This record gives sequence, C-alpha cells and structure tokens, in this order.
Amino acid sequence: MQDLPVVMCVDRAGVVGADGETHQGTLDMSFFRLVPNLTIMAPKDFKELEEMLEFAINLKKPVVIRYPRGGEDAYKIEKQEKLELGKAEILKEGKDLSIIAIGKTVARAMKVAQRIEEQGDISVEVINARFLKPIDKKTIRESIEKTKNVITIEDGTIINGLATAVQEIIQEDLQKIKMKSYAYPDEYIQHGSVEELEKIYGVDEETIVKEFNNKFSI
Repeated sequence: MQDLPVVMCVDRAGVVGADGETHQGTLDMSFFRLVPNLTIMAPKDFKELEEMLEFAINLKKPVVIRYPRGGEDAYKIEKQEKLELGKAEILKEGKDLSIIAIGKTVARAMKVAQRIEEQGDISVEVINARFLKPIDKKTIRESIEKTKNVITIEDGTIINGLATAVQEIIQEDLQKIKMKSYAYPDEYIQHGSVEELEKIYGVDEETIVKEFNNKFSI
C-alpha cells in the first residue's frame, strides 16, 4: 500500500522435482498478480536474472522476481534487450504463430518454434514476456493481431497467470484467434522429477509440438 522499495526473490518457482509435492512453486504468479502496486518479473536465464535484480533495486518499488530451482536450460538465447518496465522482448519475429512464454519456459518456446518451422512453411514469433505485471499489452496484442494464432507457455497454474493475462488482452477478439495455453492445472502437483511432471501434465516440448500439428492449421 505504501509502494515501498522491497524486492522479494521467489526461489523454486515452478515444479521442483526432488523437493516434493509440498514444495511445488506453481501458485505464486497467480496470487501475486492480484496485489496492487506490485511488479512481477521472471528471467529467461542467469544473465537476465542479474539484470532484473539490479533493475528491481533501482526501481525503488515493491517487486517480485521468480526463478526456478536448478540450472539453465541447455538452449542458449543470445539476444538480450535492455530491461524496461513492463516491456516484453521479441526474441524472434514471425508472421503465422505467436509463442509467448515467461521465465524458464522461454528457452522451451524457442525450441518449439524451431521445430515447428522445420516441419513446414510456418513463421513463428517468440516473445519473452519478462513481466507478468505490468504486462506488455501493446507488444502482445500487435503480435497476435498479426499472426491470429497464439500459444502461451508458463511454469505456473493455468489460473490467473500468463495465459489469463494474454486472454484479457485479446478478449474482444478471441473468436478470431486460435489460442492454446500450456500451464499446470488447478490442483496440487504430485511428486516427481521435473521432466516426468512436465510430460505428465503435458507442458513439455514434445507435447507442445505434437498438439500444434494436430490442432493448428496455418
């Protein structure tokens, strides 16, 4: 309420594998998003995490930075635009499909885009949301209006996270848009390795590519 300069670092965001069912971090984006005056960020890699920490301190407002347990994805993303409050990062431009991801799932989005493009004449745009709140409405809306097809990927619950935020942006045009969201269901997530759980709940790379082939006709 006082808009104080507090930085909250949320470790073990998303599913945590060996830490067990009680430690799964899939709910934080949803409940933090409800809080006024709060900025919510999630980095795609270690370098972006460092920049977000510095950015958050200099912002002098209440900020949440969420990041997963463990290391980086093996897929390296070279592009790194300067952080701006509420500004997403377009990692790859395309005209047929928009993939919007946040945090650790950005690397997965890039791999999915690469595999989809390898299968045919489809151009995929990939957006690193960076901020869940404030979300970059302009960049996301312009991308979806261009492609008319969108996939969202996040390592949180399907309720009130990235998928919901994107739906709110395009709600007036939803009948014209094909949208598929990948997130965890509205339930407590069972114990298992990260790889096992991603496959069980259908948010892994293989499932996303397979379902794209079955459900999208571009």
